[in-house]
Amino acid sequence: METIASAPANASKSVPARFVSVLVVDDQPGLRLGLTLLIDAERPRLRSVGSAANGEQALALARQLQPDVVLLDVNLGHEDGLALIPLLQGIAPCCRVLVLTSMADEQVAQRARRLGAHGFMLKTAPATELLEQLVSLARRG
Repeated sequence: METIASAPANASKSVPARFVSVLVVDDQPGLRLGLTLLIDAERPRLRSVGSAANGEQALALARQLQPDVVLLDVNLGHEDGLALIPLLQGIAPCCRVLVLTSMADEQVAQRARRLGAHGFMLKTAPATELLEQLVSLARRG
């Protein structure tokens, strides 16, 4: 479970007052790191505020951090990532959930939407599309 510290009170004035905070939830360490680096490369517009490998970590971080967007994998090892959607929204009601998966299955997408996901993307989507979707979802919140 990884988090970032708050920006110091005397942080640079060139940083906007509000950025889109993203919690990354994926069971694959390399993918979590890659997504975190990709998101943080878009500073000051986006910022990865934490990452989680499983449901327990995701819920604890969402409760603590209240992210704008949770980027959520469908499969978290032996856990059903989609089952976390209503739980995440219960503890972080303002967060938007973007499901990111390698499964191009319309039934999975429909289930994600029924459970309250705000977006659904394939892991094969271009990085620029993912970044724009994160910003777009947060702005709609």
